[in-house]
Amino acid sequence: MPSSKLESFDRVDFDFKNIHGHGLKTSILVPRKLQSKPRESYPTIVNWHGGGFIVGDRLYEGWLPMWLLDICLTDSAIFIAPDYRLLPEATAAEVLEDVEDFWHWLHDTLPKLTTTWNAFPDLTRLACTGQSAGGYLAVQSALLFHELSQIKVVASMGGSLNTDIPHCRIPGPRVILGKRPPPPGKAESIVRKYVRNIKPQTVRTSGNVVEMWDFLTCVLQQAYLARWLRAKEKEELDVMKVLESAKNMPPIWLIHGEQDSVVPPLCSIGFVEKLKQTLPDVPVLMSLQPGDHGFEAMHDRKDQWIQEGVEFIKKYWP
Repeated sequence: MPSSKLESFDRVDFDFKNIHGHGLKTSILVPRKLQSKPRESYPTIVNWHGGGFIVGDRLYEGWLPMWLLDICLTDSAIFIAPDYRLLPEATAAEVLEDVEDFWHWLHDTLPKLTTTWNAFPDLTRLACTGQSAGGYLAVQSALLFHELSQIKVVASMGGSLNTDIPHCRIPGPRVILGKRPPPPGKAESIVRKYVRNIKPQTVRTSGNVVEMWDFLTCVLQQAYLARWLRAKEKEELDVMKVLESAKNMPPIWLIHGEQDSVVPPLCSIGFVEKLKQTLPDVPVLMSLQPGDHGFEAMHDRKDQWIQEGVEFIKKYWP
């Protein structure tokens, strides 16, 4: 077993944005084998990390599917992983600002930084992927920033795309990934205390999964995440609202666990149903498979459904 999923890549980090003295970084991973080849551009995957908008970071390997990296290694592609500000220190609107600013930086600044690279990103061949919260950000990248991002194909894994369902909107005791959060009263107190203690201008782009897991489960159980993503004054935060008036959407592969206890499969199913109504010509592949949240990280390209999904991506991302 490799000590790291990233050991076959060369890595370069850049700040694409600075907020209150805190740099928001993006990591660019280039398969090491490409460095010995003649200078050339390569298709590129931009991946937004998951973690409920609260935990994890851009290269957290626990939830990063090896088959996604394997596409880069076997098919010669570059992998880019950006930061974004995390909740509740940031608002969901600020997260989308970070996403928009990243796409500006990618197209306007990155080409100037890679003029001497032997293997560099081809920004006309972009796939955008994401797990959980990252699935939401991948879809929003394509819907809100279609002309800016120039994405050719999207893959959303367990994305929180339709939060207007009881599981997301109504607080109540529940089991999350096999464990129960604290009782609702205590959970509510934990969330409120955390939010109350946030210092002004705090910027956080990573969260220790173990240390912050209880807080995340309290947020989910008390339905705070759906509220934060559905601010009435910011309709662009609601994917389903954005989809109602969308003029474009690239082909999309949606992956969701049938037993997902964090983001129910209805979140992807509802999105697909609306997409077929508003943009019926957009190619869609829906992979509903047995498993809980994040199950896709435990699979590889030997699985038939992943083979089908990878072929779907490559069809629109040559």
